Amino acid sequence: MTDLGPDQRPEGWNLVPSAYDTMVAPFTGLFAHDALRLANVRPGQRVLDVGAGTGVLSLAAATLGAEVLATDFSPGMIDYLKTKTNAQGIRNVQAVVMDGQALDVAGNTFDAAFSIFGLVFFPDRAAGFRELYRAIRSKGLAVVTSWSSIERLRFAQAILGTLREAVPDLPAPQKPPPWLSLADRSAFMAEMRAVGFAHVNMFSVTHVWTFTGPEVLFEALPGLSPAFSSILGSLQPAQREAFRTAFLRRIRGEQGNGPFGLEGEAHIAVGTK
Repeated sequence: MTDLGPDQRPEGWNLVPSAYDTMVAPFTGLFAHDALRLANVRPGQRVLDVGAGTGVLSLAAATLGAEVLATDFSPGMIDYLKTKTNAQGIRNVQAVVMDGQALDVAGNTFDAAFSIFGLVFFPDRAAGFRELYRAIRSKGLAVVTSWSSIERLRFAQAILGTLREAVPDLPAPQKPPPWLSLADRSAFMAEMRAVGFAHVNMFSVTHVWTFTGPEVLFEALPGLSPAFSSILGSLQPAQREAFRTAFLRRIRGEQGNGPFGLEGEAHIAVGTK
């Protein structure tokens, strides 16, 4: 496909592992822990993590005693995760570069498979769901998370809304971003059922993304995703400064001197084979 966005190509993700792990993973990790509890992951189980990124779910599953295969299409993310597991002496996580739309794994081999805000970026989401279904054993579980609608993502409103207000001549996107591709609960569940899951249950959960100050969050914004890094990189110095000023004013106007946090709702779908 030639019309892929920056978030749908591995090259961009290769550039952001450290920044992403520092600022974003602690937030997405809250939803990863919810997913692990819903799947009741136990010692000795085989777990597949698709779109593992810097490994927040993989490492948490390993702590629970599972044997984990972490996959991601970004070599940079996988190298970063390997460095973490080596540094921490973790032996029950194997990290491998792999396309989640065509996994190089045997079918019916995992007790649970997860994709924490990864599958939403797949150009062929149906293939991603089919691969999760194929990989798990009979009665196994696949757990996939996605962001909810923009109206329920205060962090997105604060960042993107302020950017649009501060830089009104910024070109509008021609289509919705991939990270909102499964925001509709009914459509999300229907996509899972369509590939064969016998039962799909869904939970919508809100967590708070905390940060020490708006200045810290602003400086971390390029590491949120390749797409956002691209947007910020396209700004002229005056535009970037206008965005920064407006963002700091908005956060401090709403939250004073802290504590600082922005809520976000995510859907957690659990499919049973």
